[in-house]
Amino acid sequence: MRKILVLIQNDLISSFFSEQTKAEIEALGEVEWNPYDRALTEEELIARIPGVYTLITSWRTTPVTDAVLDAADELKLVAHMAGSIRPVFPNWSVYDRGIRVLNSNFAIGVSVSENVLALILALGHKILPVDREMKQGLTKKHVGMETFELRGKTVGLVGLGMVAHEVIKLLKPFGVKVLGYDPFVSEAKASELGVQLAPLNELMAKSDIISLHAPKVPETYRMIGREQLALIKDGALFINTARGDLIDESALLEALKQERFSAALDVFEVEPLAADSEFRHLPNVIARPHLAGVNPDSRLRIGKLMVEDMRRLYQEEQVLFEVKREQLAIMT
Repeated sequence: MRKILVLIQNDLISSFFSEQTKAEIEALGEVEWNPYDRALTEEELIARIPGVYTLITSWRTTPVTDAVLDAADELKLVAHMAGSIRPVFPNWSVYDRGIRVLNSNFAIGVSVSENVLALILALGHKILPVDREMKQGLTKKHVGMETFELRGKTVGLVGLGMVAHEVIKLLKPFGVKVLGYDPFVSEAKASELGVQLAPLNELMAKSDIISLHAPKVPETYRMIGREQLALIKDGALFINTARGDLIDESALLEALKQERFSAALDVFEVEPLAADSEFRHLPNVIARPHLAGVNPDSRLRIGKLMVEDMRRLYQEEQVLFEVKREQLAIMT
């Protein structure tokens, strides 16, 4: 039987694997679970990895270093139950050794896309500011409470990866026009998605709602600066559930203080967000501590989909969530 080593710490196993999913993974091979409520040390992993066919990793599990790979005499698959694979591999020699890699971007993306829709509606319908006023004793509605309908608006998506694909699906019932900026997406693919490609500055200027979905790579560092922020329409909505350093945060703070547009920010350049950050106090901002991708439902989805993809690979079927070497340049 194939040996499967699960690095997820013991006290988190039930968060990712239902009893049914645990039974399914144990049917795939001889499973060794991490016995500790902590990550293994590198030395502990090196001692356990000989004979292992599949290594299951996640957030904050032991990095797969060259020393680990040198001891991995049977390793053929790393199944990463999280999004970015970069924290797992200090370098990319895993590919030089013919080891395949799966990740959980789709399972997480489903949750992120639902959060994007929720944040658009919360901002547009002024859910939080109206609630605050009511709790402070408001008795009459006023013009400032009037809401912003999503129906028929122009939505600009910066980055057209997996999360953006799910956002597009959720937006369809609202009859929106979708603009997209992504240098790696062809006109044919955009047309298939129902998206009109546009240069970044044009998207920023024409969109009623802007949502960021670009990866964190050197080319996207602070891609949204003062020039782009100045193009945003008065009254527009700006959503970031991707990465904080896609934006020049000092420029964003200055722009938001003018109260021309509203923002929902799930991510920041430095996390956790400083206790004295001005973002915490702006009335036109919803601030969140990087919550969009992970919750009890998405963790269980991650486990279920990963075990299903492992089964496909073991049965020599086409897998759905493989990360190829050529994808690394455009992935967070």
